[in-house]
Amino acid sequence: MLKLSKDIYGSVFLIAVSIVMYVATYSIQKLTVSKIGADFMPRIIAIAIFVLSLVLLVNSVKQMKQSKDMNQRRLEVEEDEDEQEDANRKISPLAVVLTIVLMIVYISLLKTVGFLIMTAVYLFLQMYFLADKKEQKIPLFVGVSIITSISVYFCFKSVFHLMLPAGILG
Repeated sequence: MLKLSKDIYGSVFLIAVSIVMYVATYSIQKLTVSKIGADFMPRIIAIAIFVLSLVLLVNSVKQMKQSKDMNQRRLEVEEDEDEQEDANRKISPLAVVLTIVLMIVYISLLKTVGFLIMTAVYLFLQMYFLADKKEQKIPLFVGVSIITSISVYFCFKSVFHLMLPAGILG
């Protein structure tokens, strides 16, 4: 029950954020004559957040209605299990600090080093720091980082006709 109310509050909050974000995209100045400008991706992201939050809200409301029909004892057992799982998955303050530091370093070096290299390094380090020690699979992290950064780069270059910082690669 507690998780369901968190989902409802979270989805309503994200719906409001997505609406504000979508409206804010109209204040982004167009610097190109093409149909796809700087406002395109923020609008797509705002729409995606809105749709996913709406799905979460509908599912949470349905689950809340179903849970009212269930036995109270069964619900209490599920809540205890959820609380135990949440207690086992505590986010360490060090991970939060490392994430913020990684973002600052990524943004500050993006123009100098370039999108491809910095994105691959950032993604690898982020996955490495956030994964449990027993789940750190370095070859997988390297592969995902490289494939993701190359895919995003060529998607922006070929599909959206936008240039990302080339950096030392020229």
